[in-house]
Amino acid sequence: MTVLVGGVGQLYQGDLDIGRRAVDALAEMSLGPDVVIEELHYGAIAVVQRLEDLDPDELIIVGAAQRGENPGSVWRRRVHQLQLPTDRVAESVRDAVTGYVTIDLLVEVASGLGALSGRTVAIEVEPLWTEASSDLSPAGAAALDVVVRMVAREVELVPLFDLVERLRELTGRGGFGPAPALQTARELLGELDTFDEAGCWGATFALRDRLRDRISRGHALQGMDHLDWGLLWALIAELDRCQQWEITG
Repeated sequence: MTVLVGGVGQLYQGDLDIGRRAVDALAEMSLGPDVVIEELHYGAIAVVQRLEDLDPDELIIVGAAQRGENPGSVWRRRVHQLQLPTDRVAESVRDAVTGYVTIDLLVEVASGLGALSGRTVAIEVEPLWTEASSDLSPAGAAALDVVVRMVAREVELVPLFDLVERLRELTGRGGFGPAPALQTARELLGELDTFDEAGCWGATFALRDRLRDRISRGHALQGMDHLDWGLLWALIAELDRCQQWEITG
C-alpha cells in the first residue's frame, strides 16, 4: 500500500508553514518504503494532479488550520469525500488556480475532481502566528513535535484499516450461518469505525479478546476458506501489535 504524507501550508508565514516543517522532520525518519513524504504547498490544482499520478491508498495531510481552537492545539480529523454542488467546485477551482492552498481547499478541489484518496486523514494545528516569518511561535514549535508523533502513529495504523476494509467485505458476504464469532467480528469492525472517526479505542480490545475466545471455542463460521480465516487471525494479530505499540509509545 502506498501512503502519501503531504505537508500543506503557506511558506514562511509563521505557524501556517508548519506543514512544511513537519514533512522535513518526517523525512528524517524511517516510516517504511511505501511511505511517500512530500510538500504540497504549490497550489491545490497541482496537488490534485499529483494525487492522480501517485494514486495513494492513503493520504495523510499535515498543516495548520484556523478553527478557533487554542493556539498550538493539535487534532486528528478523518476526512471524507465531499459531495459539493457544481458551482461550489468551480469556485474552489478558481481559488486554487491562484496557487493558494489550505487543507480545506485541497479537500474541496480533490473531492470535486474525484482525486481524493479512498482513505484520508488530516493532522491539523491551530496557529498563533500567521504573519510573514521564518519562525514558528512557541505554541507552534511545541505542536510540531506532537504532529510528527501523530503522523508516525497514523502510518502504523494503515495495515489495520486495510484489514478492516477487507473483512467488511467478508462479514457482509452471504452464505454464512449464524455464529457468535460472526456477530463479534461485525461488532469489532463497528468499534474500529468509531475509533477511526473519534480516535478512541473504546471496547476494541475487549471485542478482540471475545472474538479470539469464540474462535478457539469453535463458535466460528461455516463456509469460510483458509484465506477468510487468515484475515480474521491477521486482524487479531494486528490489534495485538497496535495495543503493544500504544503501550510502548
